[in-house]
Amino acid sequence: MGRLIIRICLLLVLLSAVGIPTISFAAEKLPADTTLLERTCTDCHDLEQITGKSAYMAEWQKIVKRMMAYDSNEISQIDKLKVLKYIKENLAIDGPGGRARQEAETGK
Repeated sequence: MGRLIIRICLLLVLLSAVGIPTISFAAEKLPADTTLLERTCTDCHDLEQITGKSAYMAEWQKIVKRMMAYDSNEISQIDKLKVLKYIKENLAIDGPGGRARQEAETGK
């Protein structure tokens, strides 16, 4: 298994050295369905700004609450809960997808 990882890393280094575009791993880190996040959050923020943020769930909850205070008519309570669920499962450091994502990025 270790040799396979080393070979893949070497292949990626070689491909990037000769100018062949490599696969973007950022797209793999996000589930395919970011529709709700895009609909509720991207009027004011780029999707990359949101998905690139590294925060624990407690901080995400404060952020969503603060954003809803700006324009609470735009986001229903149900959508708020769905957004928080998405964040917990995919972006929060202490969420199931977040911790694994962070560890994969740091190599730990």
